[in-house]
Amino acid sequence: MAKKKASKKKTKVESGEQLDLIDVAPKNAKPIIAAAREYIKFRDSRMAVQKNEVEYKHRVIELVKEARLQPINGGVIKFEYDGLIISLAPKEMELKVKES
Repeated sequence: MAKKKASKKKTKVESGEQLDLIDVAPKNAKPIIAAAREYIKFRDSRMAVQKNEVEYKHRVIELVKEARLQPINGGVIKFEYDGLIISLAPKEMELKVKES
């Protein structure tokens, strides 16, 4: 029995159309991949820092709520201590901390 030789079909690609990812790679793929790997490193480190930021934000909010301070305009809790101005809008859970 004779085996048929597999034929490769060439597809005509129109301008602006991309072939399947397995069939194509840009000429400058190496620098793109290098930059993408660096991007991933920075993205992952940013995500780790952001997780800590969110945890501390919630900690500050809980501690301010525990203090049971008298709210000012529109329910905002605001105070200044040790060079920091802290304001919390409980309904929106908006926390602002800035140095005075």
